[in-house]
Amino acid sequence: MKKIFIITGEASGDKIASIVVSKLQEYNKNIIFKAIGGANLKKQNINCIFDIGEIAFMGIVDVVKNFLYIKKKFDLTVKEILKFNPDIILSVDSPDFSFRILKKIKIVNPKIKTFHVVAPQVWAWRENRKKSLNQFIDHLFLLFPFEKKYFDGFIDNTFIGHPFFLNKLNVNRETNNLNYISICPGSRLTEIKTFMPLFISLVQKIKVQFNYKFHIPTTSEKIKFIENFFLLNQVKDFKITTYEDEKNYYFRHSVLSIAKSGTIALDIMKNYSPLIVIYKTSWLNYFLIKPLVKVKFGNIINIIKDKMVVPELIQSDCNLEKLYNLTLNFLENDKLRLDNIKSYIEVINQNLILSDGLDKLIQKLEI
Repeated sequence: MKKIFIITGEASGDKIASIVVSKLQEYNKNIIFKAIGGANLKKQNINCIFDIGEIAFMGIVDVVKNFLYIKKKFDLTVKEILKFNPDIILSVDSPDFSFRILKKIKIVNPKIKTFHVVAPQVWAWRENRKKSLNQFIDHLFLLFPFEKKYFDGFIDNTFIGHPFFLNKLNVNRETNNLNYISICPGSRLTEIKTFMPLFISLVQKIKVQFNYKFHIPTTSEKIKFIENFFLLNQVKDFKITTYEDEKNYYFRHSVLSIAKSGTIALDIMKNYSPLIVIYKTSWLNYFLIKPLVKVKFGNIINIIKDKMVVPELIQSDCNLEKLYNLTLNFLENDKLRLDNIKSYIEVINQNLILSDGLDKLIQKLEI
């Protein structure tokens, strides 16, 4: 009987891990799992030693401020893994947390096989990381085909496509009852505090001219926090969702979605909603990170194409005036919205989909 310990550090990793777990269970019903996970893994009755929300810190500054707390979680994880004594550790994304654990485990028990899904973004910053990965990772699974040129010769790797997209997309846009606008502030508390004031101001300006309702996807733990932003500002006509099926329904019925840069954008694109991406962090975080970043864009679709396929407003451009004007253009222009969808679908179909990708992953795990 195989034992697998899964490490995730944020909502997107938790979701990818749950997709992989479902596929693994198709192959072998007798696998015992233990994990650091969130709502998606818990929904599959995976035993989680703690919730990903407990380590979801954003930016260098937050990590430094919470160093001792994170260290306690690190020590707990190592202790639980060694006690569980798995055949395999499967880590998903969150490299700064995951890799430290994998390094420690490989020193203490090198017989445990280690696999990592979602390559560190060496193509964006800190490229030298790739040179040491083979010291603590037995195999790396890549989501994007362009990544192979960065890792070949440094670590065994396999391109598996993105688990969010198992089949090609077709332009199948819902055209009736598009009475919602989706606004997505992110899953971390720090992100919500950053983006919700901007979103509330945007909603207030939109409601002067339009009669749209507003959809906000989040986790069950954050419902009250987000709800208070609307209630304190006396904004009505909003729907907060936490379940995947609900989120997907409202994305499909949104005339437009505006999302903090991240994996949520892929969820939106999977549901054929026109998309604007925004991103903003503290000026100190931005000052520390910006000189190290080698890419011009924040959204993966734009990075792949090296041009602005999906419009994005980053840092100083992420302000109410620019966001409102761009939103207005989308709301008043049917063709702009449709062209937006067609453009990102083309990139997804050409770069993110590999129908047998998960089968390749499982073959490498030798389940």
